[in-house]
Amino acid sequence: MANFITDEKGRWHPAKEKIGLINKSDQDMSYKGEVIKPGDPFIYDGPDREAVRMIKEQGGVGAETLGEDFTTRPEFIQTTRNMGFNSVDEYLKFCGYDEAKFKENFQEKASSVKSHEEPVPLEETLIMGGGQDKSGNRDNDLIGGYGEPRLRKPSEVKKSKK
Repeated sequence: MANFITDEKGRWHPAKEKIGLINKSDQDMSYKGEVIKPGDPFIYDGPDREAVRMIKEQGGVGAETLGEDFTTRPEFIQTTRNMGFNSVDEYLKFCGYDEAKFKENFQEKASSVKSHEEPVPLEETLIMGGGQDKSGNRDNDLIGGYGEPRLRKPSEVKKSKK
């Protein structure tokens, strides 16, 4: 899964990645001045490899980001004019857009390393369905959640009106 971070103008950059890898090629490779033999482990520390691959596929050779500066898009400029603003900057000021704050946020995200750990599974929420039981036998109703034993538990018997 590729990890991206966005800058203050809406362009997507690869996030930073640090991961242990193994040289699976049959040749020596050079990484950060070190020669890594085939089968040797090494620590990769750089832009997210999957994100870089996607940028090259979609953006072409030499591309470093995906997307474009949203403030120069003709559709966005026309939309701000249609809303009665004289310029994109006037609209952004009205919305409270702070470019300096976004740049600071981008630098913070760009310096953090994305984790490749497995997500922690959460317990399933047990939801009891409603409606009418059409099975004909209320003693066969089952109750239980995913991964736990299902128990047979009779439903409440409707009381007749007096």
